[in-house]
Amino acid sequence: MAKWGEGDPRWIVEERPDATNVNNWHWVEKNATPWSTNRLRELLTGHSIEKGAVKVDLTEFKKIDGEATANNRKAKLIFLYEWQLEIKILARVSGSDIEYKGYLEIPNLSDENDADEIDVTLHLETQGPHEAEIRHLIRNEGLEFVRKQIGVYIRELKEEFSKGIILPTDKPKPQVIVKGKTPGNIDKRSFQNEVISSSGENVQPLKQNNTVKEVKTYEATETFKVPPDRLYEFLTVPE
Repeated sequence: MAKWGEGDPRWIVEERPDATNVNNWHWVEKNATPWSTNRLRELLTGHSIEKGAVKVDLTEFKKIDGEATANNRKAKLIFLYEWQLEIKILARVSGSDIEYKGYLEIPNLSDENDADEIDVTLHLETQGPHEAEIRHLIRNEGLEFVRKQIGVYIRELKEEFSKGIILPTDKPKPQVIVKGKTPGNIDKRSFQNEVISSSGENVQPLKQNNTVKEVKTYEATETFKVPPDRLYEFLTVPE
């Protein structure tokens, strides 16, 4: 038996603020959707992109659909997020009275893509002689601006929003943030409801020492609200 004060911080005998789920060790999910909605609005609207005679104002969101969560699994932080964004724009060109209206579409903001892999598509609703200049601005300076702002969102989500998701103990363990993309084999829409099933096989009666022993079939089903790969890790990797 370990001496007092030298135990593993995951042991349930240690004093903790919550008294359950030791140090949030097994699995904790934190909803980041409201925070993400507000932060994306701050980062991507109310700004202007300008070069030469062309100026494009990002006015407001036309569409902001998606969700984001921060998860703790054995002191490893996993972030799942997926967004579909449409941003209204108003473009002007010096020397022209035409106001070009339209929107930018960002279809692939998710944990499967890095910031520099984000796509931006311009949809112009106003026709005029300066369409090519506006499209050129969006394909270059506009894309660079959006990717930069998305990079800020991803960094803040991982480094700032996750604070406190691992609860303190007498001997705090540093948080580990999983870098890079989320493994592609995780189904974000269904990983909360994975079912692991096992069933026995029919076995004929056994005869041993002139005694017939009856063998019955046993079937069992267990439900685990974790991704399959995390369950496999929990059951097979020694701690």
